[in-house]
Amino acid sequence: MTIDKRSLFVILAHPDDESFSIGGTLAKYAAEGVRMTLICATKRELGIPNLSSEETGKIRQNELYVAAKVLGISDVRFLGYRDGELGSANPHEIVYMLSAILQTERPQAVVTFGPDGISGHPDHIAISQFVTKAVDQSGIKTHLYYIAPSDATFQGCGVPPPPEIAGGPVAGIDVEKYLVNKVRAMQCHASQHPPYIGIAEEEATHLACHEYFTLVRPLFSVNSSNDLFIESFIEG
Repeated sequence: MTIDKRSLFVILAHPDDESFSIGGTLAKYAAEGVRMTLICATKRELGIPNLSSEETGKIRQNELYVAAKVLGISDVRFLGYRDGELGSANPHEIVYMLSAILQTERPQAVVTFGPDGISGHPDHIAISQFVTKAVDQSGIKTHLYYIAPSDATFQGCGVPPPPEIAGGPVAGIDVEKYLVNKVRAMQCHASQHPPYIGIAEEEATHLACHEYFTLVRPLFSVNSSNDLFIESFIEG
């Protein structure tokens, strides 16, 4: 049996960030045997109206564990920061923590939000900044990708953003075979009232068949790829 040596770290701000934006990509690579780790900075303790932050945090954490299982991710970690307060976190502390993790695990690819955080949420923007600094500080040889805004991030039919708009080479991942997994993962975040609540196989027909990522570290002259693991860069 061939062992897949590829490894991917996904570092985001809140539970459900992983499923709604890039659930298809995560399900695809998990199915291919890529070693994956999902790191969530907060438990989104302010994400359910009329519930205490403690109760909300427990619900959101459990929802993420179930969604991750649907996507095929067994390694899920929380950084322990409070929802809505990530931007005011000690930057040296969190960058050092992430850098140490990256140096230990040495993933071949890292995914996070871009500078705009897709939605503009302050926690999304903050984690983008922290992860970028941590990758640079770690000194490891890895790909750093930002989730590229496209119709896929709005559950529509996506087209790849051009490199000049995306800010670098664009990787477009064909996730058509994994859209049912993506729907089921989204549905695990029931407290957030996901828009696709029907039969997963039927709901999947409404989703984009590609998810897009901008390569920001290292810089290549290539304009596009269909894989997060570019062979010319990755070494065995």
